Amino acid sequence: MRDTPNLAPLLRRLSWARLLVSGALLGVGALLTYWAVVPFNFPLFVLCLLGAAAGSGVYLAMQFKGSNLRRFAWLQLILDVALATAIVATSGGPGSIFSFLYVLTVTAACVLLSRQGGLVIAGLGSLLYAGIVLGRSALPLSLLMEPTETTALEVLTMFTMPGALLTVAILAGSLAERSQHMQQRLEIRERDLRDLQVFKDLIFESVGSGLVALDLAGCITAFNRAAEEITGFTAREAIGQRWETIFGDSISPPEMLMAVTTNLPRMRQQEIRLTRKDGRKIPLGISFWPLRSGEGELGGLIGICQDLSEIKQMEQRMRQADRLATIGRLAANIAHEIRNPLAAVSGAIEQLARELTLDDTRDRLMQIVLRESGRLNRIVAEFLEYARPAPLQRQAVNLAELLDEVILLLERHPLSANVKIVREYAPEVPEQLDPHQLRQALWNLCVNAVQAMPDGGELTVGARVRDGVGPRLEVWVTDTGEAIASEDLPHIFEPFFSTKPDGSGLGLAVVHRVVQDHGGEVEVRTVPGAGTTFTLNLPADPGAARR
Repeated sequence: MRDTPNLAPLLRRLSWARLLVSGALLGVGALLTYWAVVPFNFPLFVLCLLGAAAGSGVYLAMQFKGSNLRRFAWLQLILDVALATAIVATSGGPGSIFSFLYVLTVTAACVLLSRQGGLVIAGLGSLLYAGIVLGRSALPLSLLMEPTETTALEVLTMFTMPGALLTVAILAGSLAERSQHMQQRLEIRERDLRDLQVFKDLIFESVGSGLVALDLAGCITAFNRAAEEITGFTAREAIGQRWETIFGDSISPPEMLMAVTTNLPRMRQQEIRLTRKDGRKIPLGISFWPLRSGEGELGGLIGICQDLSEIKQMEQRMRQADRLATIGRLAANIAHEIRNPLAAVSGAIEQLARELTLDDTRDRLMQIVLRESGRLNRIVAEFLEYARPAPLQRQAVNLAELLDEVILLLERHPLSANVKIVREYAPEVPEQLDPHQLRQALWNLCVNAVQAMPDGGELTVGARVRDGVGPRLEVWVTDTGEAIASEDLPHIFEPFFSTKPDGSGLGLAVVHRVVQDHGGEVEVRTVPGAGTTFTLNLPADPGAARR
């Protein structure tokens, strides 16, 4: 059964064809009447043609839609076969030259209603034609044609006409069904082709790397969105231009064609300096691959482009990091070598200070040497602790007890006399940690917080576990002292960076290193006039008991 949407254009074409045929038959009928070649009832003939034209006009004027189309097609074809019978009857009956109208009607039925419809119309036409042959002497048909004796030839045509119409119905129906099947397959292929084209365009535009297609003449034929972002040129500006116009003359497309056809892997990958549309120069990596047709013929090149700016910057940072790591190892070795002679010098000066009798000036100088050598020894010790940390040794600890120990030591610190300490943690906080390294990190944070409040203030130390898919341990130290300057904030975890006159700049660097070794991170929030909070975010032990 044909789909309704396909009937509309077919019925429209059939209506126009019916009008043209009616006009042509009217002219032929007029000539036959004028020449008086065959017996002809011209007024009834004209009336039949007007009926056929009226049926076409009704459809063209009303434009039936939906399920009415199929009903209208049946009605139109039945009317056509009836009008064909009337035309044959008015133009000589079995001997009419217009008997071919049955064939046209059956063919139209096969096109509109497939083979089954053609067979039905062929059967109806055969019955009506037999009625013409057998009913020439009957009263109803005497108005359409002259009553005469039925001859043997006319009886023979009565039997041959059904066979001819059925044959036409079968052949035309087969052709119509095949045409319909091919049309459906063609529509499916066209739809698949459109989907494939859309999918190809989606992939082409969604690829993160720039894609540039070239023909054999070196002209750009395709340019995706990533290529637009890399070069600064839009696809409309680039397509149709030569390669050199957009990418410069560092690479020659003919040489690339030769390279890909001769399979030279080293030539396929190139690195150039691209001048973007805005004038900025960037490093660009390009890989070329051949574009071939379905028959395997070379049709051009496809270039895969990638902006190497971030990669180059990363390589530079890695080289800088390697240099810094080398310098750090060298500094650690030097500090380790300095430590022993420094201890010997300090010991010798202390011994001299006990044995020699010095005046006030020399005694002050001796005390300065001792104090500064001690400070230098402390800096070297802190640096070695940062540069050569001990391996992490996790063990089950109660973090609350560890915090109590740090606070107990802090309360005996001379600078904490005017500082109020607030505890914000439960009595039991079991975790898997390295207690020695974490104690050192917390001590550094607390000492820094106390030093930030020289006129007194409030120090808050807290800890909690946030449950979830990945439970996290949060430990925070908050002070109400001076905030960290915005220009200093990015550098506070750098070694030897300090805003204090006597600071070594290693305290926060050690904190950062300890937290990183535990797989966590440090968060800093500082507000002018409200103080600073350091929060250690560490992965929590999911199996530890919580209270």
